[in-house]
Amino acid sequence: MSKAMIDIIEKTIDEDYHLPRKNRDWFLANEVKLRAPDKNSLGFSLDNEDNPPFAFFKGNPPAHMAKMCDAVIAFSFKQRLYLFIIEQKTSSPGEYKKQLANGRCFCDWLFSLYKEHEYCSEDPIYIGLLIWKPRTSPPKGETSHKNKLVPGKHHRFEHFFDEKNNRDINLQKFIKHL
Repeated sequence: MSKAMIDIIEKTIDEDYHLPRKNRDWFLANEVKLRAPDKNSLGFSLDNEDNPPFAFFKGNPPAHMAKMCDAVIAFSFKQRLYLFIIEQKTSSPGEYKKQLANGRCFCDWLFSLYKEHEYCSEDPIYIGLLIWKPRTSPPKGETSHKNKLVPGKHHRFEHFFDEKNNRDINLQKFIKHL
């Protein structure tokens, strides 16, 4: 899967839901920057209460049905397509599992349509990423240490990472640990 698949995803997701971008960096709320391996990538978020992406979810749907992850970053690297399904949290994890699971379900549905209509023949590599929002106050001395990147399995993800106190995240580093 290559640039052509990224182009197909880009044509599928309305621009209103694309994340802000500069070169190969995608920006989430709270000034978190996610760097893709190259410019051939797409970042989007369907987590928008002002402009809900699913008209049939407007109103009061059953609990958790309209929850969505904070972002999806798609890119091609070494002839494979990677989809990072990302949720940001503060000190309380809340319902991140449901939000990540719904993001994964949406992407599964999207890729089953792509396969059905012969836009692709293989599944992407899904990676779940929980990002703990970095502190806003300056640290009082040395209080943090480098994250240990330990891949794990989590809920609907064979590959899952937990990232703490980092505003500048290079997504390629996670691929090296798969």
